[in-house]
Amino acid sequence: MKKIIIAVAAMFCTLTVVQAQKTKTYAKLFYTVAPLETDDVSITVDNAVSTDAETKFKLKIKNKTPDYIIFKPEESKFVINGKEMKPSEKWVVLAPNEEDFRIVNLKGAGYNSITSYSFVMDGLYKVSSSTKGIETPDYRLPVTKNDFKTGNFSVTMNKLYKQSDATNLKMDVVYNGDKIGFVFPDKAGVKMPDGNEYATVKSSGLFAKSSALMLTKGKGDSFTLNWNRMEDKAKTMDMQKAEMFVKWNDTFAEVTPEHLKTETLQMTINEAISK
Repeated sequence: MKKIIIAVAAMFCTLTVVQAQKTKTYAKLFYTVAPLETDDVSITVDNAVSTDAETKFKLKIKNKTPDYIIFKPEESKFVINGKEMKPSEKWVVLAPNEEDFRIVNLKGAGYNSITSYSFVMDGLYKVSSSTKGIETPDYRLPVTKNDFKTGNFSVTMNKLYKQSDATNLKMDVVYNGDKIGFVFPDKAGVKMPDGNEYATVKSSGLFAKSSALMLTKGKGDSFTLNWNRMEDKAKTMDMQKAEMFVKWNDTFAEVTPEHLKTETLQMTINEAISK
């Protein structure tokens, strides 16, 4: 009987030690993550760290294509000890050959004991940059009407700055369709009295925002169009006095994005800082 008691006690101690090892906690855990390359994107992770209250990392995505890339974080998931949890970060929209990042953060308790986990990266989509836009009538500057509708888009003028050597137009837009609404400000141009059409230009300051917008049903945003001094210095090219017509071209489009392959990022412990 004595031998049995000793054996049971030894087994209990062993299980206690193993359990303690499994639940060992740290002040911080840092992870390494192998980068991923596909035909469409490059994906890298920086500063992956866990504490008692959260696990987070910087997710960087580079668009390698001439098309637009969308990342919807809420379609991805953390897989930690067999349990699945979803992030809730803002969507990423990448113009051709552009890169951007999101800090992906999962709140909770006890993450400082997790030495490895997976992040299943779903929610990657591609939208062709050559998507045919909705045919939209020209928009006169100076304006004769503040708002208009084109397809499932409602567009309203927000601000207009019109001087001899510069014109800046800020518009508010709301999408009411059932697909995804895209607004490509860089595809718009302006027709001047000389009969030529001039493309928009990048700008800084108040009217800087000009990258593509992605809108779901009922959502709105704003975009700007900018034109600087025209090459022709004749009087008819004085933008403050000239009648100008915005040519929308393929600015407004409705699309069904192409779903890209799901990728998995494996977080592996690199460094542990004790409490």
